[in-house]
Parts: sequence; structure tokens; C-alpha cells
Amino acid sequence: MKKAMKILAGVLAVALIVFAAREIYIRQTTDKIYLIYTSDIHGHVLPEKHYDASSGVTWETGGAGSLNTYMSFLDKPHLLIDAGDIFMGTPEGALGRGEFIVKLMNDLKYAAVAVGNHELDYGIDNFKKLAAKSDFPFLCCNLTYRDGSEISFIKPYEIFEVGGYKIGVTAVIEEDLHKVLAGANAAMFAVKPAAESAQKIADELAEKCDVVVVLSGLGLEEDKELAKKITGVDIIAGGETHIALEKAVKINGIMVCEPGWGMRYAGKIEMRVGKKGLVRAKWHLDKLLLSKYQSGSFVSERIGEYETDDYKNMNSPVGSSSMWIQRQGPGCLNPMGNLVADAMRAAAGTDFAFQNQYGIRSEIAPGTVRIKDIVAVSPFGNTIVTMKMTGAGVRELLKQSATMEKGLLQMSGLKMMFNSELPKDKRLLNVIVKDAEIDGEKEYTVATNSFLAGGGDGFVTFKEGKDIKDTKIKLMDAEIEYFKNHSPVSPSQEERITDIRN
Repeated sequence: MKKAMKILAGVLAVALIVFAAREIYIRQTTDKIYLIYTSDIHGHVLPEKHYDASSGVTWETGGAGSLNTYMSFLDKPHLLIDAGDIFMGTPEGALGRGEFIVKLMNDLKYAAVAVGNHELDYGIDNFKKLAAKSDFPFLCCNLTYRDGSEISFIKPYEIFEVGGYKIGVTAVIEEDLHKVLAGANAAMFAVKPAAESAQKIADELAEKCDVVVVLSGLGLEEDKELAKKITGVDIIAGGETHIALEKAVKINGIMVCEPGWGMRYAGKIEMRVGKKGLVRAKWHLDKLLLSKYQSGSFVSERIGEYETDDYKNMNSPVGSSSMWIQRQGPGCLNPMGNLVADAMRAAAGTDFAFQNQYGIRSEIAPGTVRIKDIVAVSPFGNTIVTMKMTGAGVRELLKQSATMEKGLLQMSGLKMMFNSELPKDKRLLNVIVKDAEIDGEKEYTVATNSFLAGGGDGFVTFKEGKDIKDTKIKLMDAEIEYFKNHSPVSPSQEERITDIRN
């Protein structure tokens, strides 16, 4: 036994010596470079409070000002980039139709930004203006005009020299872009396969660069699949799914990471780069706490030239909330989803109302609720559309919702039960109206937002409704009216969507 212990001790000692020698060798033959990246900023550049329901902890981030302070603390060469969706989501993001956010990113010294789907929300002409005002390139290698011609103000990649090394950066956008853009805007573009496009650029960059990075707007699970299909790439810096990934994933030798959304975090990749390229990469998810990284006047001293009377009016109170109104509770409970759907149904006077889950963009804190808080929840300017649908048509909508491909439709006036472990086309179990199964033959009045009414997120069944009418009532205005009439608001905690797997 003693002999075995001595042998084990000897093996461990040798292993420690080898590890230490390798560490010394890496430090002597490589240089440290930081790749800093954000994603899905959505105009959240001011300090904000957040609430973690699982722990009951409230915390505050400092937005662009805190990021500016964070960057000033870096002691090694670095590159700051973003994975897209930079402005749409707040009153600040809407200033100058994105110009104010571009101004802040210029002053933060962003080196490159991926084209996200929301960069196109105001149309291609507005995006062209933003690109002209940016000091950084907008990148995407798989987006073209519908006829296949290149978009001149979008670059397929860029090469940066940082600390004596070359870092090549490209970007890909989601292949189902047509489902998340509305109307004629969607018809303008064609999207090439992400893996094929990224591989083509990676092959070119591999010959010129020490490190190759793909900024991705595909989503985390899609990024993992992308990593399995491509070679010659070191890092996939992802976004779109708003996940703050504590630990990076390594697939096929490629680091896959995501830094959350709304400037709550900075993703920091600590790279060791040498003659043979990237030797090691370590992922850090750094929370931009206001208490740690003071925001100062970075935003306030720049906003003046963009302020309008409408923006100044955003601080006007409309009511109050008695609780944190969050977008996710236990199980499938979504208090904010219930509130938005109830407000829509109240404004339209219909039997049912439906809201897309990912169209709900923020939470509301307890206390006074201002116009800007409502705008942050529903920033897209969608109007309420009414129609008539049979019970069978409603079931078809919820059958698609149960696939969870674009989140779960939030609803008012009915409930659904499904089983997420079943095949997608068999998941929907029950649709309940007033404690009974919905009548497939009966005709019901339905309200939804104009994005969904046009088949957005792939919910084309809405387009089959009868007597479709745009009420011209903005969804955000319906929510404002709801707060005026029901404050202090405490939204329904009713679990209208039940996954029996849970």
C-alpha cells in the first residue's frame, strides 16, 4: 500500500512539473490579448435595475457608461466587437432611428458589429445611413439582396491587428430572417446557408490571420451545430438567444460563447496568441455592475443633440406596479405575457388575444411606471389587429406554438396544455375555454399584434382569419391605458400555458 502511494505521489509530482513547464512555455512564447464582446444591446445603454426571482436579489447595471469604465481597466491589447441587434428596444435606441446608439458605439471604440435582424427594422435605407455614420464596419457574410447582389455597405469580414497579431472577424445572420422581418422589408433579402458562407470566409482568413472569429446571430443551439460543420475557426461569438453563458462550450475545437443581452454583461475572451496562432482561450462573463464600474456622464453628455419633445415625455408616469413584472416565472408562467395579452384583449374587446413571446422585450419594476417602461416592453410600434377564427383555427395556432420554435404564444381568454417531450406535431393536448375544450366549429373573435397578423415568426394561420381589421391602436398605447385603469397593477399569476412534462 505504501509503495502504491509513493508511486501515485511520484506520478502527481511529475504531472505538476509538466503542467508548470507547459504553463511557463506558453507564457514565454505567447502574448495575452482580450477579445471583448457584447450582443443584443437593444438600446439598453442607461443604468437599469434587474431582479432575480430565484434568489430574490436585485442588482443594477450601468449600461454604456459602465462598459466605458470597464474598458478603461483593461491592461492588455484588446478588440471590442458586437454580435448585432444594437438599437431596437428602448426610447434611447429609437433616438435618430439608431443614430444615438451608433454614436455611443463609435465613442466606445467598437471595432466591428454584426448585422442583426433588428438592424433592418427601420428598412434598408435607414440602415445604410447608420452604416455611413459608424466608425466601424457592419459585418455579415451570408446576407444579400433578393437577386443575389451584394449589399455594398455590409462587409463580409474585417481583419484587425491587435498586439502584433491579426484577428479575422466575420459574421452570419439567421437563415429564417424572412420570418422575423415584416412585409416588404423581408422580401428584399436573401440569406445564404450560414455554415457554407462562414466556411468560405474562414478558409480565406485562415491564410491571413492568427485568430478567426465568427460573430453569430443564429442562437446558441444553432451555434453549437455550426461549430460541428466548420473548420479553421477559433471562436463563435454568438447572440440572439439572450443567454448569459457562464461557461463557454468547446465543440470541434471551437469555443462557443454568448454574453447575455442589454449591456448587462461584457464577454471577455482571454486569448494567448503566438506564432502558431491561438494557443489558449479562456471565457469570462463579467457583469457590468454599476457599483463596480461607475457610469458617470458618458451617456448623458452625448444624448442632448438627439433628444426630442417625445423623448422628454417618456418620463411621464402612467400608473404603478405593486410587484416585479417578469417575463418568466415557474413552469410556463409569464406574468408580463399575461399582462400584455390582457391589455390587448381589453383594448380590442375580443374573445381571445395572442402575443408572441419574443416580442415582449423587458420587465417592469415595482413602483411608478413611466411611458418609457412600457415602450421598453413593446418597442416595435405594432398595432392591434382583430379577426375571426374558428376553434379549429385557434387549435392550429397553438399546435404551432407548442413546437416552441419561436417561443410560446402568450394568451388571454383561454388556456392550453401540451407535452414538450412528445414529437412536435403531437405536443398540443388541450385548449380550454371557460373550463371546457374549445369548440372547433364555433367562430371566435381574436386580437393579435400586426407582426403576427402578417404571419410573423411563421404563424401564417393568422393570415387565414376572416374580417381582418387593423384597429390602428398601438400595442404600447393599449398597455399604457391598462396601467391607467388598473394601477397599482398586479398581473395575473394564472398559468395559462401548462407543460405536463413539468
